[in-house]
Order: sequence, then C-alpha cells, then structure tokens
Amino acid sequence: MYEHDPDQYLLDLQERDKPTLDNFVVGANGEAVSVLREVAAGCGPTFVYLYGPKGAGLTHLLRSLVPEEGFRVPMFDPKVPLYVVDDVDELDPGWALQLLALQNAVRGTPGMHLVCAGRGPAAQLPLPEVVRSRLAWGLCYAIRPLDDEERLAELHRQAARRGIELTPDILHWMGANLPRDMRTLTCVLDEADRLGLQ
Repeated sequence: MYEHDPDQYLLDLQERDKPTLDNFVVGANGEAVSVLREVAAGCGPTFVYLYGPKGAGLTHLLRSLVPEEGFRVPMFDPKVPLYVVDDVDELDPGWALQLLALQNAVRGTPGMHLVCAGRGPAAQLPLPEVVRSRLAWGLCYAIRPLDDEERLAELHRQAARRGIELTPDILHWMGANLPRDMRTLTCVLDEADRLGLQ
C-alpha cells in the first residue's frame, strides 16, 4: 500500500488552510464578508475599506480575494479587475502616492474593485487627506475579532480536523501563554500537527 511521507501530509494541510472566504470564521462580520463575496464575483462596490485590530483577520480576508503577494501597492493594469492593499496605515509617503494613483485609476475604469485594510478608521490614518477621503469613498467595515466563545469553538474545530484533542489543561496553557488572536493559535496547532506527523 502506498503511503504519503510526512512532508506530503504537511503540504496537504497547508493547501487546505490557504485563506478563503469559506474558511474565515465570520463571527459578527457577516455583512462585510457578504460584500466581499460580491466583490470576488465581480460585482458589488468599487471600494471597500476594512479596519480592525491585529488578529481580527484582515489579511486573511484580503488574501482570500487576491492570494498572490506582489508589490506593497500594486500598479494599475486595465486587465486586472481586483486589487487589495493591506496595512495602509503603515504606508510611507511614496507608497501613499502609489495608492492614490491606484484609487484614481480604479475609480475611472468601469468594473474595477479595490479593497484596502488598516488598523483604524480611514479618517484617523496617518495618510494624506486625499488618500483618506478616497478610502472612505465606498463601504467601510470594522472587522471584529472573535469573542471568547467563538474562539474556543473554532479552536476545537481546527484541532479536531488535525486529530488533536484539546484538554482543559491544554486550553488553560494556551490561554495563559499565547496571544488570543486566531492566527497565532492556528500556527500553534499547525506546529503541534507537524511535530505529531514527524
């Protein structure tokens, strides 16, 4: 009987865990995810701005729409209908000007979409006023992290999928020693799974 080696199992796990809108734990963010599904289908608003604290899932949502990493701010291409820009609050003046050019090009070309994400509301970002105002041209959503009950349910779901039993002692240790964002907690489960396979 042919068996996969452990590295092959790891590749399969990583493939299944790629960010998608389907494996994003929605929690209180149902309306925002619904709008992003419209954008992914080529309709919906031209501009969407998402904001929230680290660990809320902003990068997951953007990577669900455009998986490939590219330039910090992409160059406009009339053949590309959808753009994403993450961490707009961290853009230096040069990248902020590039975002302004992208915003203007997307607005001036029918059928285009731009989804941006940052840590706070557009009006509070350390960006030129003209860039902030354009971020607010479309729909803006505050992405809320999972609450404790939602986080626990998702941890159990992911652990069960990996064949890991989360005992009360393990959960207590995770709660006392790890950040509470799902990205970190999922990475810990991945590492435990990897060690188990090896």
